[in-house]
Amino acid sequence: MNLAKPTILAIAITLSACSSNTKKQDDPGPSAVQVEVENTESGSAAELYQKAKSLLNKRQYESAIQDFGNLEATFPFSDFAAQARLDIAYAYYKLKEYDSATAAADRFLKLYPQSEQSDYAYYLKGLSNFSRGKTLTEGLVPRKLHRLDQSALRVAFSDFSTLANKFPDSQYAEDAIARMALLRSEMAFHELATAEYYFKRSAMVAVINRVNTMLASYPDSPFSADGLSLMAQAYIALGNRSLAAETVKELQSRDPEHPDLRLFSSIRG
Repeated sequence: MNLAKPTILAIAITLSACSSNTKKQDDPGPSAVQVEVENTESGSAAELYQKAKSLLNKRQYESAIQDFGNLEATFPFSDFAAQARLDIAYAYYKLKEYDSATAAADRFLKLYPQSEQSDYAYYLKGLSNFSRGKTLTEGLVPRKLHRLDQSALRVAFSDFSTLANKFPDSQYAEDAIARMALLRSEMAFHELATAEYYFKRSAMVAVINRVNTMLASYPDSPFSADGLSLMAQAYIALGNRSLAAETVKELQSRDPEHPDLRLFSSIRG
């Protein structure tokens, strides 16, 4: 029996639709809450902060990081120092130095666990991990997230999930939830694409294991039916028609109109 494998084009279209549902707010801007600058006396915390902030606004990120660092060291217990730590995280994010950005955000969360700006710190962490692997042609050729290091995507998902759960009323929560949906689909697609890779190399046990992982981890993904079709094919290749029939039955239950069902007519009950 010559059975067709899942259609990659259809999957790509589905993921493109998921991607369009996010706000694509890849630049959150500096933290929404700002400290009041009243005293600009030379050498004061306010004066140092205002100078560093001016550099940040001019996109002179490296110089801004240096000046924010000087402010931290000189006035470590001031409100300006707390704000500077968040601005440092943002500056590193703009420089695409994502390790430094997440480290700075983590430092802020450790020092100020009850801060009203914690949601921003989690969002910035999520965006940093989400942005790993970006290229200069991102606007023209979107990244294939399922081909990237999945560990970074899982961490991004965790960051967005923490934000959405701890701060449901945050201005960043809606976008975080949309990105979680996209990431969930991309990670499921990664498992399916890996299963297809094994299928092409006749590693049928690996195919079955990978699809089972996808179904267990992402049970509501749009790729469950395609995964079941691939798994049924793997069982047939292994000569196990009984498990193939059970898998096809599950496929029919999940997606009665799936195009691959006609290909399993000889084993369907």
